[in-house]
Amino acid sequence: MIVFVSGAVRSGKSEVAEACARSLAHGGRLHYLATAQATDEEMAARIRRHQERRTASGAYWMVWEGPARLEQLAESLRPSDVVLIDCLTMWLANDLFVGDSWRTEEASFAIAGHLLDDVRSLADACRAVVIVSNELFSGGAPTDPGTFCYMKTLGWLHQQLVAEAAVAAVVECGLVRVKKGRWPQ
Repeated sequence: MIVFVSGAVRSGKSEVAEACARSLAHGGRLHYLATAQATDEEMAARIRRHQERRTASGAYWMVWEGPARLEQLAESLRPSDVVLIDCLTMWLANDLFVGDSWRTEEASFAIAGHLLDDVRSLADACRAVVIVSNELFSGGAPTDPGTFCYMKTLGWLHQQLVAEAAVAAVVECGLVRVKKGRWPQ
């Protein structure tokens, strides 16, 4: 099962996704695929807040720094486990902006296709994969070619994941608006 959770920056989507993953675990293990990198002090502070929130939840999370350890994560999964990927936007950016991949649409979509395949393989190996992603599309199309290619690729990836997801929701101000399926309780 795939659960797709999107929303604007600081909308509360990570907290909602974490609660969703805990509710789906039913005694299975919780895995957290962390895709952000502490590239500056602001990002380091955000990562610390996420870590503190998970600790305060009382649940035990097996944390995997992605995407480098994705294969190890996939090999360790049990059918009762739940994986939370936080977040898809960073995961795509980490892979896309290495070298010149973003310069061609074909290369960008190939990278997105690999991420889609990775999500599918994780979903096949466990009870559920909960994916967090940012909504980047309300501000219009950017003029910078790299950013435009990134947004176009991310939009395609969102569409593919939502098509395969059992549940898709948008979080606004910490409130969940279900767009597809039934929200796990």
